[in-house]
Amino acid sequence: MNLLYKLIATNKDITLTILRVTLGVVIFPHGAQKVLGSFGGYGFDGTMGFMTGMGIPAVFAFLAIVAEFFGAIGLIVGLFTRVAAFGVFATMFVAAVLVHLPNGFFADKGGYEFHLLTFGLAIPLILKGAGSFSLDDILAGKLEK
Repeated sequence: MNLLYKLIATNKDITLTILRVTLGVVIFPHGAQKVLGSFGGYGFDGTMGFMTGMGIPAVFAFLAIVAEFFGAIGLIVGLFTRVAAFGVFATMFVAAVLVHLPNGFFADKGGYEFHLLTFGLAIPLILKGAGSFSLDDILAGKLEK
């Protein structure tokens, strides 16, 4: 089987669907802040300036913004779910370590508890795929034939 099939193959597990859509819906507003300036965000230029001002290389800042915005959309529709979930996981991991870890556990104090929840949603998706009601499942079915 080809690499694309292995990347998108999944089973019709509704649990994965719930995890996928939940993670996508929760992450989308964060991505929209960074790309569109929605929900009180600074938009693309402002976010790039903030991240690079923190010492994050521009390429990684760009990838984080893409992961949160387009990754969230990919999760919601179930397209390239493993890649999208990995992008969200990596972005949240870096944010937790570089920004939130010194603030302790609780999110209301700027801590990392939210990030732990995103890890718990992303890891099963990285390992098992999109689940049912996903574009990945539809595409994998077509590639399998």
